[in-house]
This record gives sequence, structure tokens and C-alpha cells, in this order.
Amino acid sequence: MVFTLAPRPPYAFEHTLAALGAFPGARASRRVASDRLLLALRPSGGPGQVNEPCVASVRSLGSVDAPRLEVTLERQVDEARRTALASALRWTLALDLEVAPLGEVDDPTFTPVARRLRGYHPPRFATPYEAACWAVVRQRTPRGFAQASMERLARLLGERLEAFGETFDLFPPVGSVDDASRPALLAATNNTRKVDRLVPLARGFAGIAPGWWEAAPYQEARARLLALPGLGPWSAEFVLLRGLGRYERTPWTDTGALPAISRLYTPGLTLARGSARELAERYGWLQGLWLLYVKRYLSMQERA
Repeated sequence: MVFTLAPRPPYAFEHTLAALGAFPGARASRRVASDRLLLALRPSGGPGQVNEPCVASVRSLGSVDAPRLEVTLERQVDEARRTALASALRWTLALDLEVAPLGEVDDPTFTPVARRLRGYHPPRFATPYEAACWAVVRQRTPRGFAQASMERLARLLGERLEAFGETFDLFPPVGSVDDASRPALLAATNNTRKVDRLVPLARGFAGIAPGWWEAAPYQEARARLLALPGLGPWSAEFVLLRGLGRYERTPWTDTGALPAISRLYTPGLTLARGSARELAERYGWLQGLWLLYVKRYLSMQERA
């Protein structure tokens, strides 16, 4: 089955592929090639509806200003499931994100960033729960080991899919993590403290209606996250940014934020936090997105 999706322009598929290659979380759910993405998805269903997971093959057919993505499934699905899969893809790949206003701010220092990353829609975690699990697993843990832990969580508690000649491990949903999961959680993380956080974390997310996160004011959503087991200020702001697509605030608890902004705007000097905040506020409700652009741009320069 083949269908198409139209992202909000400008949209550059090559930026998505490059970003997903280094994206945290359960990488076993995706395969990134030079011109194609294979992505395992678990779309959400409506009341009483169960949507089985699926693997989608995605490639670009359009241009940055007239983007179009071709999505291929290995078998036919009904219209309701196709719509749910399309919605999941639109969310994870941030296809509806409006990024054009970033380039409209009078900021000569950021102009090369906006030009180099034109059409960049930063990918997101499939769910805020997966983003929260990454935040817990990453705490006081080297990135490489945390990444391996997420892969083991997907393998031990998630669902395995075979498609397009590849094997995918989908990260477990909220409902599949409970007290009976503790042995698998321990095998995945090798850390009893993380196990003691991950189990009640799943229980906490299960008690929140999915649509609540999008409707809640930023500070209310942040407070709700802080009330969940194992989530501190850094974790809450990470989930808001990368798991909920809430860009209206800059995550200043991110210890890499101020150094990144300083490297771009005042090379060799560290900006005062107040000055950095003034820069961020110029971007209004997209200031979190502005930070993601800055960090992505600097990362690309390092690899150049």
C-alpha cells in the first residue's frame, strides 16, 4: 500500500534523516538510509479501537518548498488505520511544524543557521512516555550505556516486527510496563534505582489522558511532569521539548544550552544567562526550536 503526505513547507527530508541518525531513544525501531527511512510505528486509536503496529517506508518525492513524502506499507490496511499511521508519522517527523518564522527574526548571527538548516523539522519521540524513559535512563549514565539500555528495553518488553527484510523492536507502551516487568527492566538497565522509577513512571503516564498534554499550559504541563516519579526539572523540560513538541520555552536546565548559544553568538566567551535569555525571547513561542537549530548547526560544524 502506498500513500503520500504533504509536510508544511519548508521541509527538507535530508535534515530529518540526518537528525534521526543521532536521535536518542530506541533506535531499533528505525533504519536510516541516504534517501529512505524505515520506521516502526504504533499509532494511537480512538475509544475502543486497537491499532496494530506497522513499519512504514518513507522517501521524499518533492522539494523543500513543495514537499511530498511517499509512504509504503507492505500490506493493505483499512482507511482508519491508514489515517492513524499518517497521524503518527506526522507527529514523529514533525511534518506540521511551522519553522519559517525562525528565519524572519532580525538576527544576523542566526541567519547562517536558518539558511543551512532551512526546512529542518526536528524529529520527536513517538510518545512523551518514551521521552521520559530516556530521561530516566540517561540520568547519571553515559550516553552510550543509556542508548544500549533503551535498546534492551525495546527488545525485552516491546514488540518485534518483521518488514522490508528487516527486524524492528518497538519501544514498549505504557500499559506493558508494570511490577511484573521488573526483572526485564533490571536486565535492561542494570540499575535497581532506575527500575524503581520506571515502573511508577509508567503508572503515572497511564493515568493521564493523551490529549491533556497538548491542551495544558506550559507551566501546568511542566508541573504535572515534575510530579511523576523520577522526573526532575531537566527531565521535565526535556520531555516537553522532545516528547511533546512544546517549543514556547527554552529548557535552561539543559546544561548544554548556554554553552551552545555562547559558541554561536560570542565565540570564546560565555554569555551571561540574562543575555542568552534576551536572545531566546526574540524567538517568542519558537525559542525552544531556535535552541534545537543552534545545537544542530554546531553539531554539523563539528563533523564537517
